[in-house]
Amino acid sequence: AGTADGVVIASDFLSSDVARHARRIAEAYEDYNQLRVLKRPLEGVYLSLFLMMTLLILVSATWLGLYLAKRITRPVHMLAAGAKEIGAGHLDHRIEPETRDEFGSLVEAFNAMAGELATSQRRLERSRHDLEKKNSELDERRRYIETVLERIATGVVSLAPDGRVTTINAAALRLLDIDASVVGTAAAQVFARDDLQPLAALVRAAIAGLAKPAGQEIALARGGREIHLAAAATTLQSGGGAIEGAVLVFDDVTPLVRTQRVAAWRDVARRLAHEIKNPLTPIQLCAERMRRHFGAAASPARELVEECTTTIVAEVESLKALVDEFAQFARMPAPRAVPSNLNGVLEESLALYNGLFKDIHIDRQLARVLPPVRLDVEQIRRVVINLVDNAIEALGGAQAAPRPDGGAPRITIETLHDPANAVARLIVSDNGPGVPPADREKLFMPYYSTKRRGSGLGLAIVRRIVAEHGGSIEVGDNSPHGSRFVIELPC
Repeated sequence: AGTADGVVIASDFLSSDVARHARRIAEAYEDYNQLRVLKRPLEGVYLSLFLMMTLLILVSATWLGLYLAKRITRPVHMLAAGAKEIGAGHLDHRIEPETRDEFGSLVEAFNAMAGELATSQRRLERSRHDLEKKNSELDERRRYIETVLERIATGVVSLAPDGRVTTINAAALRLLDIDASVVGTAAAQVFARDDLQPLAALVRAAIAGLAKPAGQEIALARGGREIHLAAAATTLQSGGGAIEGAVLVFDDVTPLVRTQRVAAWRDVARRLAHEIKNPLTPIQLCAERMRRHFGAAASPARELVEECTTTIVAEVESLKALVDEFAQFARMPAPRAVPSNLNGVLEESLALYNGLFKDIHIDRQLARVLPPVRLDVEQIRRVVINLVDNAIEALGGAQAAPRPDGGAPRITIETLHDPANAVARLIVSDNGPGVPPADREKLFMPYYSTKRRGSGLGLAIVRRIVAEHGGSIEVGDNSPHGSRFVIELPC
């Protein structure tokens, strides 16, 4: 019931072919089983081999690509780096050619370009250096000219072809009484004032190319005094004849004009003194003879003759005094200046007025330290006496009354030392009515007088004495009232 009861063995004889085939099948089966065992290791070997070959191919291809790329990009990078160096100003930078192909030719062209740039840069540097040197020389020359123009007393104004003021020096600003802001302004506006119209006409003629070489004298009013300018305008032309602008030049010739006038008046004074003095003595003698002759006449005739002859003699004496002033003005001797004490000269001169005018106070404000001044003592004493006499007369003389502001009539004599300008100042001021601005310049001219019987020579002689001492005299206001004469003498 399910168990084996025995074994049956059956056998048969096979042919040799079948046996051979059976053995081959068994061997094949055995080989198959062995291959089944080696299948996975072989697959791993072959896969590894294929992977290694693939990786080798990829690495080789990559290296070859990089190598070829490097052969192409290295010269490009070198050119780019060289261009940056050149751009940074390193014109001596060069690239060593590594190949003799097209890139090598490009590198050689780059090096040649850099060399030409370096040569051009050196030429440019030399040109720039030469230009800077020329500009420096021009700047030095310009500064020198500007310094000269600023220091000279001649007024200089340069104008553009369209009439605009391009430069104007300090002397021109001072003489014309205008501001430096006029630079760049049209000349028609700069010279628009009525007193500057003669200068405007000169400028217009110069801009139009019609300027005459001869100068022109122009009178201007400045601060209550008249100044005289000798002006000339010149047209600036290029080599081709084109007008490039104009230059206006003018000098203050007021001292020269004043000297000429004084010289003319001196000649007049000399002639007047000669022509008037000659008949004065006969007239006086005739009047005295008439007085003696009619001394025994009847009363009405005697008194009339006495009155007339007395008047004649008095007027003759007055004319003689006037003639003496004329003669002194015409033949004033040159000063004999010696180092002197100006304060001492003033004290001696002012001592003459002690007790004469009790209502007029003469104050002294003399500098404690005053260096010696080269003076002709007699002439300077005359200057002081003349100025003090004028101040006393302006205050009313013996009839001097308190001033409108309630103050006492007062004359102040002051001395100052100005070491910066190496001058000693003598100031004579009063609190009288003062001098009108319109009369201040005329005040020093011969024969101009505000006094009823003045000769008009006193202040003219004062100015001449001061001028011959190398000094100057000016008149102005004495705030709040009166006049102020300021004399400057070198010391």
